[in-house]
Amino acid sequence: MFYKTGYCFTSRELFDTLNLKSLNISTKVVKQYKMDCLQDLCGAVLTYCLYLIILDIIENNVTFVLPLFGNREACFYVKMFDGDQFRRAYQSGKFLGIDFLNSNFKGYQIYFQYKYRGGWREKPIYINQKLKDKFYENINNGKQYY
Repeated sequence: MFYKTGYCFTSRELFDTLNLKSLNISTKVVKQYKMDCLQDLCGAVLTYCLYLIILDIIENNVTFVLPLFGNREACFYVKMFDGDQFRRAYQSGKFLGIDFLNSNFKGYQIYFQYKYRGGWREKPIYINQKLKDKFYENINNGKQYY
């Protein structure tokens, strides 16, 4: 067994310790969706939900707040880079698909922000090329995210 020590993992790995009997889904249903096991089906559903969330953020300029239990909070949002921050990131190759004149010298990236005991943390979300092209096209057409 390999332990997850970095920030990267597959959607299937999230469901490795899932109590499969609590879901009451038969193997017939899993095979109907052409999956090998229930963890793969759960991972595919999660991946598609995250895809829809990111697509909604790109197209409709929304912040998606995750419903969590207790006093915990998390959200997906678009972070803006401008001024010196944008210049340094652009020079290092971060926003090469963005026309800096049309974007008014601003760059944007989708982030995941969550609350923990010590405060807030944020992690950048890396998206596939198809979503990135749509995101950059919106930015180059003058769409502003906030």
